[in-house]
Amino acid sequence: MKKNNESVDEFVLNMNHPQIEIIQLVREIIKQTGDNLLEGIKWNAPSYSLNGNDIITLNFHSKEYVTIVFHTGPKGKDTHTKRPLFIDETGLLEWQADKRAVIKLQTLSQVEKDQDNIKKIIRLWIEKASNSFEY
Repeated sequence: MKKNNESVDEFVLNMNHPQIEIIQLVREIIKQTGDNLLEGIKWNAPSYSLNGNDIITLNFHSKEYVTIVFHTGPKGKDTHTKRPLFIDETGLLEWQADKRAVIKLQTLSQVEKDQDNIKKIIRLWIEKASNSFEY
Protein backbone atom coordinates (compact mmCIF):
# COMPACT_ATOMS: atom_id res chain seq x y z
CA MET A 1 0.00 0.00 0.00
CA LYS A 2 1.38 3.37 -0.92
CA LYS A 3 2.29 5.67 1.92
CA ASN A 4 0.47 8.94 1.80
CA ASN A 5 1.16 12.08 3.79
CA GLU A 6 -2.58 12.59 4.02
CA SER A 7 -4.43 10.37 6.52
CA VAL A 8 -7.32 8.28 5.28
CA ASP A 9 -9.65 10.51 7.32
CA GLU A 10 -8.34 13.63 5.57
CA PHE A 11 -8.46 11.91 2.18
CA VAL A 12 -12.13 10.98 2.61
CA LEU A 13 -13.15 14.42 3.85
CA ASN A 14 -11.25 16.18 1.05
CA MET A 15 -12.89 14.18 -1.72
CA ASN A 16 -16.23 15.91 -1.01
CA HIS A 17 -18.39 12.90 -1.95
CA PRO A 18 -22.19 13.27 -1.52
CA GLN A 19 -22.34 9.90 0.27
CA ILE A 20 -19.81 10.84 2.98
CA GLU A 21 -22.01 9.53 5.83
CA ILE A 22 -22.23 6.11 4.17
CA ILE A 23 -18.47 6.11 3.54
CA GLN A 24 -17.68 6.95 7.16
CA LEU A 25 -20.06 4.30 8.52
CA VAL A 26 -18.73 1.62 6.17
CA ARG A 27 -15.14 2.47 7.16
CA GLU A 28 -16.11 2.13 10.82
CA ILE A 29 -17.83 -1.21 10.19
CA ILE A 30 -14.77 -2.57 8.39
CA LYS A 31 -12.39 -1.35 11.09
CA GLN A 32 -14.55 -2.81 13.88
CA THR A 33 -14.98 -6.15 12.15
CA GLY A 34 -11.53 -6.56 10.70
CA ASP A 35 -9.33 -5.32 13.50
CA ASN A 36 -6.45 -7.26 11.90
CA LEU A 37 -6.80 -5.27 8.66
CA LEU A 38 -4.58 -2.29 7.86
CA GLU A 39 -6.39 0.73 6.37
CA GLY A 40 -4.61 2.83 3.80
CA ILE A 41 -5.15 4.53 0.46
CA LYS A 42 -4.78 2.48 -2.70
CA TRP A 43 -6.45 2.83 -6.08
CA ASN A 44 -7.45 6.34 -4.95
CA ALA A 45 -9.70 5.01 -2.19
CA PRO A 46 -9.57 3.52 1.30
CA SER A 47 -8.31 -0.04 1.02
CA TYR A 48 -7.85 -2.73 3.64
CA SER A 49 -5.01 -5.22 3.62
CA LEU A 50 -4.33 -8.45 5.45
CA ASN A 51 -0.68 -9.44 5.76
CA GLY A 52 0.28 -6.94 3.06
CA ASN A 53 -2.36 -8.00 0.53
CA ASP A 54 -5.29 -5.67 -0.18
CA ILE A 55 -8.54 -7.62 0.06
CA ILE A 56 -11.28 -4.99 0.54
CA THR A 57 -11.45 -1.63 -1.22
CA LEU A 58 -14.08 1.08 -1.31
CA ASN A 59 -15.14 2.48 -4.66
CA PHE A 60 -16.71 5.93 -5.06
CA HIS A 61 -17.00 6.21 -8.84
CA SER A 62 -20.74 6.68 -8.57
CA LYS A 63 -22.10 9.68 -6.71
CA GLU A 64 -25.31 7.71 -6.04
CA TYR A 65 -23.85 4.81 -4.06
CA VAL A 66 -20.75 3.48 -2.35
CA THR A 67 -19.33 0.12 -3.37
CA ILE A 68 -17.45 -2.26 -1.11
CA VAL A 69 -15.22 -4.38 -3.36
CA PHE A 70 -14.14 -7.77 -2.00
CA HIS A 71 -11.17 -9.05 -3.99
CA THR A 72 -7.95 -11.05 -3.78
CA GLY A 73 -5.70 -8.04 -4.36
CA PRO A 74 -2.80 -7.75 -6.75
CA LYS A 75 -1.28 -10.94 -5.32
CA GLY A 76 -4.34 -13.06 -6.10
CA LYS A 77 -6.04 -14.06 -9.30
CA ASP A 78 -9.54 -15.11 -10.25
CA THR A 79 -9.64 -18.73 -11.31
CA HIS A 80 -12.76 -18.37 -13.49
CA THR A 81 -14.45 -21.48 -12.12
CA LYS A 82 -17.84 -19.77 -12.50
CA ARG A 83 -18.38 -20.81 -8.90
CA PRO A 84 -18.50 -18.18 -6.14
CA LEU A 85 -15.94 -18.53 -3.37
CA PHE A 86 -18.78 -19.14 -0.89
CA ILE A 87 -22.55 -19.08 -0.70
CA ASP A 88 -23.75 -15.61 0.29
CA GLU A 89 -26.65 -16.23 2.65
CA THR A 90 -27.17 -12.47 3.10
CA GLY A 91 -28.07 -11.78 -0.53
CA LEU A 92 -25.97 -8.60 -0.46
CA LEU A 93 -23.08 -9.70 -2.68
CA GLU A 94 -23.00 -9.27 -6.44
CA TRP A 95 -20.36 -11.71 -7.72
CA GLN A 96 -18.18 -10.16 -10.43
CA ALA A 97 -15.95 -13.26 -10.71
CA ASP A 98 -15.41 -16.39 -8.65
CA LYS A 99 -13.23 -14.54 -6.14
CA ARG A 100 -14.44 -10.95 -6.54
CA ALA A 101 -17.73 -9.52 -5.32
CA VAL A 102 -19.27 -6.15 -4.48
CA ILE A 103 -21.90 -4.66 -2.22
CA LYS A 104 -23.53 -1.45 -3.45
CA LEU A 105 -24.88 0.80 -0.72
CA GLN A 106 -27.23 3.64 -1.67
CA THR A 107 -28.59 4.93 1.63
CA LEU A 108 -27.41 5.34 5.19
CA SER A 109 -30.52 3.49 6.41
CA GLN A 110 -29.60 0.53 4.17
CA VAL A 111 -26.12 0.38 5.71
CA GLU A 112 -27.57 0.58 9.22
CA LYS A 113 -30.15 -2.12 8.44
CA ASP A 114 -27.61 -4.45 6.79
CA GLN A 115 -24.73 -3.74 9.20
CA ASP A 116 -24.71 -7.23 10.77
CA ASN A 117 -24.77 -8.91 7.35
CA ILE A 118 -21.97 -6.65 6.08
CA LYS A 119 -19.91 -7.66 9.13
CA LYS A 120 -20.66 -11.33 8.42
CA ILE A 121 -19.37 -10.97 4.86
CA ILE A 122 -16.25 -9.11 6.01
CA ARG A 123 -15.47 -11.89 8.52
CA LEU A 124 -15.99 -14.55 5.83
CA TRP A 125 -13.76 -12.66 3.39
CA ILE A 126 -10.99 -12.30 5.98
CA GLU A 127 -11.26 -16.02 6.76
CA LYS A 128 -10.98 -16.89 3.04
CA ALA A 129 -8.05 -14.48 2.64
CA SER A 130 -6.31 -16.11 5.61
CA ASN A 131 -6.55 -19.42 3.74
CA SER A 132 -5.25 -18.07 0.39
CA PHE A 133 -8.81 -17.85 -0.97
CA GLU A 134 -9.15 -21.62 -1.15
CA TYR A 135 -12.59 -23.12 -1.62
